[in-house]
Formats: sequence, structure tokens, C-alpha cells
Amino acid sequence: MDTRKFYFILTIAATVILFVFGSGMLYYINTNIDTIISSDVFASGNHDRDLADILTPLVQKKEPFNILLLGGDKVNNLTDTMMLANFDPETCKVNIMSIPRDTRVFINKKERKINYAFPAGGIELAVKTVSELLDINIKYYAFVDTSAFRKIIDLLGGVDYYVPVDMDYDDPVQGLHIHLKKGQQRLNGEQAEQFVRFRKPNRWTKEIRKYYDGSDLKRNEAQQQFLRELMRQKLTIQYLPKLTNVINTMFEHVQTNLTLTETVKMTSYITKFKIENVSFIQMPGTTYDVSPYYYICDVAATRQIMAESFKCSDGFVKADPEAAGFYLTKEARYQPPKPKPAETGQDDGKTGDADAEDPVNPSNSETSITGSDQDP
Repeated sequence: MDTRKFYFILTIAATVILFVFGSGMLYYINTNIDTIISSDVFASGNHDRDLADILTPLVQKKEPFNILLLGGDKVNNLTDTMMLANFDPETCKVNIMSIPRDTRVFINKKERKINYAFPAGGIELAVKTVSELLDINIKYYAFVDTSAFRKIIDLLGGVDYYVPVDMDYDDPVQGLHIHLKKGQQRLNGEQAEQFVRFRKPNRWTKEIRKYYDGSDLKRNEAQQQFLRELMRQKLTIQYLPKLTNVINTMFEHVQTNLTLTETVKMTSYITKFKIENVSFIQMPGTTYDVSPYYYICDVAATRQIMAESFKCSDGFVKADPEAAGFYLTKEARYQPPKPKPAETGQDDGKTGDADAEDPVNPSNSETSITGSDQDP
């Protein structure tokens, strides 16, 4: 046997053994911590306190928690994707809700799109804005830059995925170029990024309209489907040898308040992971295809989902109760702008007030739902 191949196999075997042993130790500690601390061996002196100090950091908390996932271009300080995820350690269930980037929110009582929060105030304002809109606590956050996304997918060996339609889109201003062919294939990091960022084509066809309508909602659906398949394929024992490299890449390129210890502890749940325990949820709401193209969250319905499926006792930032309550007031209800009436008796060709903003509809004529026309 080739020496290099032998050492490669040996390294994989050792990694798997160490991970299984470590997971076993974590499981044993978490299920028997009270018995260990109170055993007769440590009943006298300060041994129990010393042991508790050693073991406490290894104990996994059983309370569910929320984490805000942001994806985008860190160089241009933009967020293209926003998801709220909840993990319940007791049941190993995961709930994920996509938040459309055009969702209407109020920041300092001014009407904004939710993707304004990150470039305006960074992670803290983004977390605070989501917390107040949904009236929940968010314990963790993770901002995944496009470069980090590509590297992680490549480290995992790509993702086998069926692309439903030919995708062609070019935006020279942003340097965004998407060219994917229809069919089953293994997407590398660059191709996976193209898939999750695709929203509309250079040219509309009947086939593309079966899957996309130009809105961020359809892109959210595609992102959820891709994430489900990514989790199904990669959260298995087979990929444990690559776990160290993925974690290192995450802490090198991903902005997060998760500590290394917390991340390692969560990896022990991989052995209990089942894709059937993952639920993807769309945010209830309405899209208006009129300027300013907001997605209007059904706050009452969404908060009901939060109360049932996104429980979390700890928060990264303190939300303003008054701001959270504002979303349920009459003043916060959305009224689509009224069309500007055309003036008559004008010979200069102008209509309406010269100082008023002209209504502009950047949407594609083939669809009634568009969202923002600018791709971050």
C-alpha cells in the first residue's frame, strides 16, 4: 500500500475515533453530571467543586435558542439573505424562517426595508430590528460572507443538486454573473453561490416562470430547498473528518458570537440529526407591487409562530418593548401609495407636481411580484 494513502486512511480513522470518543464523553457527562458530582469519591473536600469547574463548560444547555443567519457581501456591507433558526437540544428539532429582505420595518420610527439594518448599524442593529419586529430573543448571530460560503461548500466536496432550469443573469455593476445549466450536477462553492443568489434571468421564458417570478420570496424558497439538501447530505458521520477544517474556516471568515467551545459542543448532535426534524417556514405576509415595494409581514400571525416554534430565553441585544409594540398599532399598518392623478390642461407636457417623486415601477412586466430591483 502506498505510504501516503496509508497515512491518509489512518488519519481519517483516528479522527473518527476521536470524534466518537469525544461525543461519547460529552453525552456521558451531560447525562450523568449530577451523579458524578455527588458521588462518594468526591463527597469530601473541594474535589467536587474542582470537578464541577472542569465539567461545567462541557455541559450542554438543554434550552432552545434562536440564531440569526445573515448572508451577503461583506465588502459592500450588504445582506442578501436573512434567516432565523431555532434549535431545541431536547428534541433535536430545527425550525428555520426566511425573512424577505424587502420586509418593512421601523428603525428609529422611520419606515425602512429590513436589509437596511445591517449596513446602517451592523450586526447589533440587524438583530435588534428582527427582535422588535418578531418580539423575540435572539441569542446568537452569524454573518456568512459570500467568500466563506464558497469555501465551506468546497471543503465539503460540493453539493449534489438538481438545478430546475437554465439560469443566466449578468450584472456588470456588481460583478455578479450567474450561468448554470439545468439538470442534476455537483455544485461547487462558486456554482452554489450562483444558485442561491439567482432571482431573475436576463430574459424571461415560460419555463423560468414555473420556478421564479422575480421576487425575493421565490429565491427564499430556492435557498431553503438548497439548505435542506446541504444538511441532508453533509450532516452525517461520513463528513466528520472534514469537521475541523469547516470549523476553522467558519471562525476565520464568519462573523459570529458563537464561541469555539459552544460550536464543538453542538457538533455532538450530528449523530442524532435527522432531516425530518428540520422545518422550513415562510414568513406570513403580503407583497405589494407598487413603490416602495415592501413585503408586509403579518405581525400577529408571525408572532404566533414565534411563540410556538422559536422559543429562546436569552438575547444578544435588548429590544425596545415600545418599538416592538408599535408594529401592532394602527399607525404601523401599511397603506399602498395611491396613484398620482394626471393633471389636465397642461401644455408643457408635465403631469403632477414637479417636486413629487415620479412613480417608477422597475418590475418585470411578466410578473406581479418583484421585490427590490437591486441585487446585493
